[in-house]
Amino acid sequence: MRIEISDNLNEWSNFILSSPQSNPFLSINWLKPYAEIFNLNFEVTFVRKGYETIAGIILPVKKKFLLHVLTPLPFTYYNGITFKNFQSEKRQKEILEKNESILMLHKHIIKKIDFFVFKLHHTIYDIRQFKWLGYKVKPRYTFVLNLNPIDLVWERMSNSLKRKIKEAQEVGFRVLKSKSADVLAEQQILSYERTGGKFFLGFDKLKNLLNELVNSGILEVYYLIDSRGEILASRGISIWGEKGYDIVAGMRERESDVASHFLVWKILEDLSTRGITEFDFCGADIEKVAFFKMQFGGELKLSFEVSFAKGILKFFQR
Repeated sequence: MRIEISDNLNEWSNFILSSPQSNPFLSINWLKPYAEIFNLNFEVTFVRKGYETIAGIILPVKKKFLLHVLTPLPFTYYNGITFKNFQSEKRQKEILEKNESILMLHKHIIKKIDFFVFKLHHTIYDIRQFKWLGYKVKPRYTFVLNLNPIDLVWERMSNSLKRKIKEAQEVGFRVLKSKSADVLAEQQILSYERTGGKFFLGFDKLKNLLNELVNSGILEVYYLIDSRGEILASRGISIWGEKGYDIVAGMRERESDVASHFLVWKILEDLSTRGITEFDFCGADIEKVAFFKMQFGGELKLSFEVSFAKGILKFFQR
């Protein structure tokens, strides 16, 4: 097994499509807007065995305070190492090649980067090699909902949630799709800062990022409109194959909670009619957020965030 750096983005795109960890956050269409707005360069690294690709990673690196750090890009729920499909191979071989790939990529990355964080896909559940190498490991949770058939999703939802959705419909709420993410950006910042914190991106930069993701075809924007034509809530969804991903959301006012329930339900209906069979809520670690998403009946999935720091940065590692 050996490390190879590649500038062939088509090869990277084909590799992630065949991987069990395949998701929109690894795609070139997702990464290009970030590269342009945040002035990043992306490096693709593969682990090869003969002519076969065993694993790969794409890294956005930016120099910061004389140190090279890598943190997950905003609204990017999964990143890090991606493996080939081991489905038809023996379990022992899979474990050995995955562990060896992690070790080789680790040795390669620490030569260039002083601190990095990977948010691993929920299909990567054996994280022992990361622990052996001294990474800090944190559990993460999400709900994944099967949309096929959508009628069964409705049946499994709680009666209280069904009442909220029916109530929203009765007062004239409706859902529209838009090619503009301007209001989504505004409501995302409002929702975040309602908790007392300062959002990590300014409005203009966030608006530009979300609109570029829309223009690249990797993000779809849904708005919930009340009977007066005002936008109460918004949501940005990414479609990847037959899977949907809940990327970014916002509300105009806190009391519009019932609107968000209705908005999510109408999105699920729309995705189902388009042949989308699975919906990843992309996060369920915050109590209130987890309760909201849980009501739709998805399966709880465990994944891991792993981080590694060199030198003095170890003292700042959470």
